[in-house]
Amino acid sequence: RVGHLKSTSLTILDMSSCEISSIGKDSLEGLQSLVDLDLSRNLLSHIPDSISSNTLKYLNLNYNRISNVNNFTFFMLPRLTGLAVIGNRFTTIWRRSYFESNPYLDRLDLSDNMWRCDCVDENMFDFYEFITLEPNKKEESYNLICNSPINVIGQTWLEACYFTWNPTEKAGNMDNVVWFCIVMIVGLALCFVLVNGIRRSMKRRLASIQAERERQAEQVRDRLRQLRMQAEQEALCNTPDPRDLIAPPSYDE
Repeated sequence: RVGHLKSTSLTILDMSSCEISSIGKDSLEGLQSLVDLDLSRNLLSHIPDSISSNTLKYLNLNYNRISNVNNFTFFMLPRLTGLAVIGNRFTTIWRRSYFESNPYLDRLDLSDNMWRCDCVDENMFDFYEFITLEPNKKEESYNLICNSPINVIGQTWLEACYFTWNPTEKAGNMDNVVWFCIVMIVGLALCFVLVNGIRRSMKRRLASIQAERERQAEQVRDRLRQLRMQAEQEALCNTPDPRDLIAPPSYDE
């Protein structure tokens, strides 16, 4: 247990990995110059309400067993600038009101906790905006991961709750899906008509080509018949008279 500490000059105090299980409410009041306190990798399950320091800026509570904070946890830390609670056991989404007395807070490290994402809870959306929106951004949205309910395990808060927080976009997306389906159906119908038209056109074209080939073949056959008849006629005309083939009688005859 960390009791009442005193120092007028100590600015950085590292008590990480010391198996600390509890810290007193007045533990920091005697550290008049303390700026940076590291309590990471201990056994803390609770931070006392109104733990007090007028100088503390950076508080590291990473990898403990803390599961709950409230409006009074950081109430007496007016200079707090950075707070890290990575790897604890938080499930309930925090509230913006927890930091009403911390005007200088500009960094929150909340990753690796067991957040339960209740997207219809207005507080979740309010706190999400509080820590992720510029110009007062305090945490990266991709570090905020849902651990329950089961249907959103492993999703970021934004992925899990996007359409709940943006219902008009969901409606717009549904409209887009409907229009997409309509366009696809019309497009497929047009493609079907176009393909059938092309097929019919190709059939007509092939039939025309086949008819032209048959017509040309018939012309060739007619031409060959004419040439054959002409050749036969010329052959008949050129055949010598048989009488011309008989020799005239000799003097002896």
